[in-house]
Amino acid sequence: MIVGYCRALKSTASLETQQRHLAAIGAQQFFCEKMGIFGSKPQLEQAIEFSRSGDVIAITESYRVAHSARGVLALIERLGRKGVGLRILSTPVDTSTTTGRMILGSVPLWSLGISPLGSALRHLAFGRWHG
Repeated sequence: MIVGYCRALKSTASLETQQRHLAAIGAQQFFCEKMGIFGSKPQLEQAIEFSRSGDVIAITESYRVAHSARGVLALIERLGRKGVGLRILSTPVDTSTTTGRMILGSVPLWSLGISPLGSALRHLAFGRWHG
């Protein structure tokens, strides 16, 4: 099963757009949340809990789940321990496929969709790192 996760900063239109993109690739179950910059991600935790081995959690952009490449990699590792893949639509990364895992292992971390510059700017703007 493809499980869609959507997150936006108070924008219902953004959530709807994300849902449409995820539905187009076959997502059947959605976990969506509006939150502030420093908010927790309870719907992501529910999506992870809901997912079973063989499932894929799909997101439109990596920054929906983490604000650093390290945070995305930690999520990929966590999901991998459950046998769950992560598909990031804005990148070629899909850890549920051999090709997607090979791409993840062979490309620079900025290919996860989080640039080092963007991470540094968020750190400067918000005074702390997010993961």
